[in-house]
Amino acid sequence: MILIGAAVLVALLSYIIIPGLGGLQARTRWRKFRERIRKSALLPVVPFDTGGFDEPLGAHRFTGRIEALQGNDSLWIRGEGVSVQALMSGSEIYILSSERARTPDARTLLEERLPEEHPRTLSWKQMTSIQEGSRVYLVGFLERREGILRMYGSRDVPLISILHEGEDVIPRAVWSGRQRNEYWNVLTPWALLAGSLALFIMASAVFRTHLASSSARMFLLMALFPVIPFLPPGVVFFLIYLANWRRARFLRAERDLLGLNAYLRAGDATGEMAGWGDDLPRNTVPLIRSCRRRALISELVAGLVFVIGFIMNSALALYVLGNVT
Repeated sequence: MILIGAAVLVALLSYIIIPGLGGLQARTRWRKFRERIRKSALLPVVPFDTGGFDEPLGAHRFTGRIEALQGNDSLWIRGEGVSVQALMSGSEIYILSSERARTPDARTLLEERLPEEHPRTLSWKQMTSIQEGSRVYLVGFLERREGILRMYGSRDVPLISILHEGEDVIPRAVWSGRQRNEYWNVLTPWALLAGSLALFIMASAVFRTHLASSSARMFLLMALFPVIPFLPPGVVFFLIYLANWRRARFLRAERDLLGLNAYLRAGDATGEMAGWGDDLPRNTVPLIRSCRRRALISELVAGLVFVIGFIMNSALALYVLGNVT
């Protein structure tokens, strides 16, 4: 009984709890990213600097092109008539690839096109090269010191840096800034590998002492859990699960895009977005609620279908193991 309890605990930790915690962390991280980008739309733009005393200028946003790298943690960025020194130490850089260069609009929502991948994220230490002339969108705390405008991250205003191509970086970042599947995160591969290996070792030990026992078969089945969903006939249910999960992800993105449009209209900032969102509905509240409700339904259907396929394949695998061991 102790060994069975240990096996169940290993399976729960490796297959559900650890990946689940990683998934919650990923979803929270991207939600904060989208929220910070959304709020940045109403921040003042770095103005043309006419000089003056050293002083803190508060939270600002800035769009420009990389001019030069100075030292190990400083970038010079040139905008319209003004240059800013960005202090990058300890910050993260988000990269919107050319695949996401098209601005999301009403046609995008109608065709249900959503980027398959989220923006790449690198720490400043991981940036091995910086291409001069690359476009960058910055959000951070601005100050004037020794005649230089400097932007950096503070406790209240963390520095956000987005390398991008094309226009309308704010709606594009909100549109694509989400995990493709929260279950598959940085913790998941290692948790699955460690759990499966531990259960294989348990199954081998039980087979040596109690050949072909039901406990040994159960341990072996639990060791195979990571591949069970991909086996026929349950793989059909897995494909249905993927379709519903993809649908839920699109609906959450649509909800956030409509919310961004409403936020900009409420803040009277649509003019600064060069007309973005003019073709989107103005009465967004019922649409946002509908997106939230339909996304939840799609997620529940995805989960139910996955469980059905998993149970079906597990029962079939247990039957096969009973005949071959």
